[in-house]
Amino acid sequence: MTDLRRPRRRPAPAVVAALFLLLSVGGLGLSAAPASAARSMTTAIADDGVLNGRHGDPAPIVAGWKAAGVQNVRLFAQWSHIAPDHEAQKPPAGFDGKAEGAYDFGDLDRKIDLVRGNGMTVTLVVTGPGPVWGSLEPQRRNNRWRPSPAMFGAFATAVASHVADRVQDYIVWNEPNVATWLQPQNLCTGSRCRVYSPHLYRKLAAEGYAAIRAKDPTATIALGATSSRGDRFLTRTNGTTQPMVFLRELACVDSRYRTKRTGECRGFRAPKANVLAYHPHSSQYSPAYRSPQTGDARMGDLGRLTAVADRLTKAGRLDVVGASRFPLWLDEYAYETNPPDKVRGVSFAKQAAWSQWGWWTAWKNPRVKMLAQYEWIDEQNGDDPSSDPTGWQSGLYTVGRRAKPLAQAFPNPIFGWRGSRSASVWGQVRTADGRIDVRLQRATGSGWKPYRTIRTDSRGTFTVRVPRSSSAKYRFSYVSPVDGATRTSTSTTLRRR
Repeated sequence: MTDLRRPRRRPAPAVVAALFLLLSVGGLGLSAAPASAARSMTTAIADDGVLNGRHGDPAPIVAGWKAAGVQNVRLFAQWSHIAPDHEAQKPPAGFDGKAEGAYDFGDLDRKIDLVRGNGMTVTLVVTGPGPVWGSLEPQRRNNRWRPSPAMFGAFATAVASHVADRVQDYIVWNEPNVATWLQPQNLCTGSRCRVYSPHLYRKLAAEGYAAIRAKDPTATIALGATSSRGDRFLTRTNGTTQPMVFLRELACVDSRYRTKRTGECRGFRAPKANVLAYHPHSSQYSPAYRSPQTGDARMGDLGRLTAVADRLTKAGRLDVVGASRFPLWLDEYAYETNPPDKVRGVSFAKQAAWSQWGWWTAWKNPRVKMLAQYEWIDEQNGDDPSSDPTGWQSGLYTVGRRAKPLAQAFPNPIFGWRGSRSASVWGQVRTADGRIDVRLQRATGSGWKPYRTIRTDSRGTFTVRVPRSSSAKYRFSYVSPVDGATRTSTSTTLRRR
């Protein structure tokens, strides 16, 4: 992680190249390491609602993130929220889009300083939607429609200039395959449509990457951050583009990976980044579910995601900087609950069980360098129609601050599995600052019986072999490094792999 004991200092030009080689590969303090040491995954949270004060004073809530083991906070630098006269069709007279003083960074500064003041680092998503005047067609009065890459690049320049001493990790745009964030997704004539958003995003990503790199040479910069699924058939201008289709179109290849050189692909330059960001939400499916739609990729399809990215990288259609293959930042992942969401939600118990299963799935993949829980506190339905008309209810707490089982699970996840010959239990003390003793317990008819005391690794993680049994249940307890209290995980059965 970025050292929080003092502000980041911009390196002297003579050492920039050397520092870049060290910092660019993994970001989040996770520079290049051998595969055997790769199972270190930064625990992050993404909840701009909390930071925006939607649930009251954010200070005690953010302090609670640190106390629960959060290391990194993903937050937005949203163009329309920072730019002046965002509803106007023209920028203010004499406006210099690259100048820090042209924007209001007060709210962003408050959020960054609050996060850092609580001992956590920041992953900053420099994203639209932008001001209306930032569109190539401002007369539409639609700030999501065809944002100007040049104007966005100027905004990214101002952002990076302003935060470079406090931020190491960046993502260029949020969910560019979703019409909520970028339009049009498709260009349609009558009932015939073709994908457009990846080609627009390629220009936005290029401008964003170049601007951030110029102002913060040692930054780690991610592209992508797409949703996990989309429309199989193109029938409307503003749908959702399937993420694997989006990646291929971004790289200007067709479904058979043949190079495209005409139309939007004329003059193609491979998109460049250090990291591929992604949102592997699994909706109402378990983390083991594999989507039959090959254009989608949920948590159970991470192999599909990396296979597509690796094939495009090997062909020179994507340019990974500082590594041979893209590391992954899963900067959103969560399950919504019912109640209150009767359409997309799962039960409280299933949210806790499946989230921990998903966290283990991500942890065992050496490409995953960061995993962010999406939301700490539920949204009200419709309380932020500009970003999601139906809201998200994926928090650890309900909007009334009732703790869900996930709140108990988050600081100390546990997951058990069994194969044909063996079984294991995985767990983690996310608040650990080094090796720690945990006491694994097994359920009996009359309660819980001590099974084994285990010493975790330096990141608070352990994996231990246990007898194969379809009925066995395990949990673990430990003395909290935060307050010295004894904490206990939720319980796990041994799921069949």
